[in-house]
Amino acid sequence: MDNDSHLEDKDVNSVLAQESSKLCHILSNQSESVIRMLYQRMIDEDECRDKQATSTASAWTSADHVKALLDYYRSANATKCRIFLQSVCMLCEGIPMHLEARLMSVACSEYERIQSFSNIFTLYYWEEYVVEGKNLLISRWRRLTDRLVKAVELDKVWVNFRNVNRGRDRPDQTPPDGDYGFSDSKVTLENFLRGCKGKVTFLVGQAGSGKTLLMSCLGQQWGNASYLLVLLEFRQLNQLSRSLSLSELLKSAHIGTNYINFNLSIVDYLLSNPEQSCWVLDGYDEFHWKIKKHRMPCGVLNLEEPLPVADLISGLLNRQLLPGSTVLVTCRARDIVDFDSVSDKVGELLEWDQNEIKEYVHRFFGVEGKPQFEATKLLLSNRHLLAMSSVPALCNICCICLKENFSATSAQVPNTLTQVYLTAVAAFLSRHPDQGGGDNRPKYPSELCELSQVAWKGLEESKILFMKEDVPENILKLSVKTRLFSQVELRCHDGDLVNAYSFIHLTVQEFLAALRIMTSHEVSDAQLKKRFSLKTRWTTKSNQKTPFTDSLYLYVCGLASPNCTEVLVRVARASGMKGVQSWVQKRQALVLNLLKPLCHSNTLTGPKLLQLCRCIQESQNHELAQEAVSSRPTLELRNFRLLPNDIDALAFVVNSAADDAVGLDFGACSMEPECLDALSRCQCIHYLSFHSRKYNDQFAENLSCILPGFPNLKKLEFSGASLTAAGAKSLASALQKCCNITEINLSDNNLQDDGIGHVVELFTKLPNLISVLLGRNNTSLQALNIIVEKMGSCVNIQQVYAE
Repeated sequence: MDNDSHLEDKDVNSVLAQESSKLCHILSNQSESVIRMLYQRMIDEDECRDKQATSTASAWTSADHVKALLDYYRSANATKCRIFLQSVCMLCEGIPMHLEARLMSVACSEYERIQSFSNIFTLYYWEEYVVEGKNLLISRWRRLTDRLVKAVELDKVWVNFRNVNRGRDRPDQTPPDGDYGFSDSKVTLENFLRGCKGKVTFLVGQAGSGKTLLMSCLGQQWGNASYLLVLLEFRQLNQLSRSLSLSELLKSAHIGTNYINFNLSIVDYLLSNPEQSCWVLDGYDEFHWKIKKHRMPCGVLNLEEPLPVADLISGLLNRQLLPGSTVLVTCRARDIVDFDSVSDKVGELLEWDQNEIKEYVHRFFGVEGKPQFEATKLLLSNRHLLAMSSVPALCNICCICLKENFSATSAQVPNTLTQVYLTAVAAFLSRHPDQGGGDNRPKYPSELCELSQVAWKGLEESKILFMKEDVPENILKLSVKTRLFSQVELRCHDGDLVNAYSFIHLTVQEFLAALRIMTSHEVSDAQLKKRFSLKTRWTTKSNQKTPFTDSLYLYVCGLASPNCTEVLVRVARASGMKGVQSWVQKRQALVLNLLKPLCHSNTLTGPKLLQLCRCIQESQNHELAQEAVSSRPTLELRNFRLLPNDIDALAFVVNSAADDAVGLDFGACSMEPECLDALSRCQCIHYLSFHSRKYNDQFAENLSCILPGFPNLKKLEFSGASLTAAGAKSLASALQKCCNITEINLSDNNLQDDGIGHVVELFTKLPNLISVLLGRNNTSLQALNIIVEKMGSCVNIQQVYAE
């Protein structure tokens, strides 16, 4: 290193002091980004700086920042002062040559001068790129929230932890106190995202649960000017069919901006400082390719060679690319199987509860200036609308449906989810000024025919986004104007920006595709059978990626209902088909015949059994329900989360049992309180069983509120649970009103002597009670004495087991 260029350390501060007035003038004429960069660096250097003063600095003018910079570095140590002078020389414009020479000579040697030029230019390009990225995210957020009814608050969005699977060769990187199973506790999304830095985190949720909106909100809130957040949508990445380098991938993140000052030094800085970046990858369920770890080469990737976009994403997730960076991926719950041994943390967005639905509905009608209280009341009282509204995007569709189709003295209410979608699509189409008002019977058969053709073609081609040429011009204009279509910008292979379109929600496309299946002879019986399959909630690694089949079969079943025959005939006739009445009825009969073997199957898992119940409910066919119940007198559900609409479907099937005795056996299924409200509609239940440690006193108290409403209940099991004396008291109080009860099983709990005392009081109050099982309840001999004493006056009881 040259020694003749250095002055004494004290001369560095001296020169700065001597030239302060000139520097003040020069800095005052620089761009805001340069001053912000220099000021941010000063804050980062001075860790002891008063935080309150720093927080108020955002309200300062550039002149305030310039004064603070010069005051700080005049008294800073020589090293910091040198770096400041180097930065000024490299970043500022209009410095006189003699002043620049003096500052650089005192700030660094010849060697350091060369290195400084390179480093400062790199940092300059990096921070400019970060700022441009933030501007893009803010612009994107404004577009997405243009007509938003309810503000997005990350501290009011709730997340449940899910189990994380890891390979044997990968160390556990999760926090030691993390709980990743299904539990009654929940955390806000804001808290969930804490501690994710440097990790691979997954946020899963249903279509329309708000994942994309939440990621955009996260992006626009990202405030650190030196930290890069790259937000990539998989639907955009689908357009990148050719291989890309990392720099090209970064360029693709700036779709819609005029940013052209992209320098390879940005990539160099990123490779050296991966921890300074966060990659948000949104909507994996829309990606055309699966992420496969086994096809990736071992070791760090060679980024000089272009790679398929799926390999670049896989490299990020498997830490072969930018190890130490933060990666956040959103997807559907079923897709998490693709990322075994990759994820450090997985959270599942919770559906809206009734309070959140109420808030949204009230805000919707308030924003519209039409507080339709009767419509609000109708939504909250209709189980189909209410279940649908637990998903934010679908809640919006329900509100539009109510606004357009139901008056305060509304007539017919949709009986099934399929009928809700018929009404909702009609509501969107009725927004067009040239169209008439909507009702439960759509008045737009030709429009529905053309829309269903677009939807079906998209399903066949695994296409969510449609280009202008994919949609008839009249239908495109109508759909955009009525907001049945949403619009996005895509960058084509040649770099040009074009508009693309998608249905307002994926389920709307699925519903319309189902409408095509049921109204077009161009869709053969074989194609219908191929698409008609119950999808389990758990996928296997061998499953193909099928993003369009979550609900298709359900709408097909719904359209097989006689209540939909008239609509199908009108849409089929609009396509030019002859003899439509007979053809439609044959197609409906085919769907019902496909359900019959499933009703008699003994191999259905719990999730598939529930899906069968939902299909039967949509078809409104009581004969199918009776067949399903007759082949399995007890419906067993194990180890998964139940939603209110699941229980509602069970109620439809159970209540069709007529005189058949039906039982429900729940093992370790998580249930919200609303599920028990739905369970109360299962009037024909004769046997009810709950066994899991997650069923505690609070659950027993909630269950006690509905037990008296089961007139046919003969057997109750609440075993292997976490029941104490308090829970036993609640159950005993409710069971007094269940006069037909013959068997009670409360074994393997923690009732102790007091809990046993509450139960034995039932002996004389239930004349039909025959058997009571109370074993393994941590009791003493005193409890046995209580039982024996009470049995002396109860001749009806034949068996009591207690140990």
